Amino acid sequence: MKLSRLFGLLSIALLSFTGCHEFGHVDGLGDYGGASNDIIGEVQIVDTRAREIEIRTDSGRTAVLRYDNNTQVIYRQKGYAVSNLEKGDYVAARVQRDRDGQNFTDTITVRETAQDRGYSGGGGGGRLDHAEGRVEYVDSRRGTFEMRDQRDRLIVVSVPFNGPRAVSDRFNRLRNGDYVRIEGRSVSSDRFDLENFL
Repeated sequence: MKLSRLFGLLSIALLSFTGCHEFGHVDGLGDYGGASNDIIGEVQIVDTRAREIEIRTDSGRTAVLRYDNNTQVIYRQKGYAVSNLEKGDYVAARVQRDRDGQNFTDTITVRETAQDRGYSGGGGGGRLDHAEGRVEYVDSRRGTFEMRDQRDRLIVVSVPFNGPRAVSDRFNRLRNGDYVRIEGRSVSSDRFDLENFL
């Protein structure tokens, strides 16, 4: 009898603890935009190596979300790669929990680009990187193309969805086999954020 009562008390304590834990999570996600589990705010960092995006919400909180190759960025009803996002873009990210209990996003909707908002973002200026090579694959849906450079490395180049008209026009004309010279930011040895065609 005493043993069953002890188990009963332990069960109640465990349920109470679990409930508090969950309520803590709900409280922590207070900027998610309600039941839709969206987190809304300004992009601070897109870390393509760690596959994480950092968003500062309107209330000043910072959320770090994981993403993967299937995560979609939607801007004006077109899909793009996450690497097209820029610091200052105002977004709504749909958030779920991954298997590790981390915040994960599978869809990010751009409400306003940094340019739309007149964001000057503190990182501007600085030296731009240059690259050149032959186009091997164009993915117009995701706003990327693959380029084989002079060292025989395959580089995935992300084209800004809010860039100048001349850049998007040139991207739309790209074909496999075209030789291109570009400038922008080298994110890693195999990823490049395009700013302009040369």
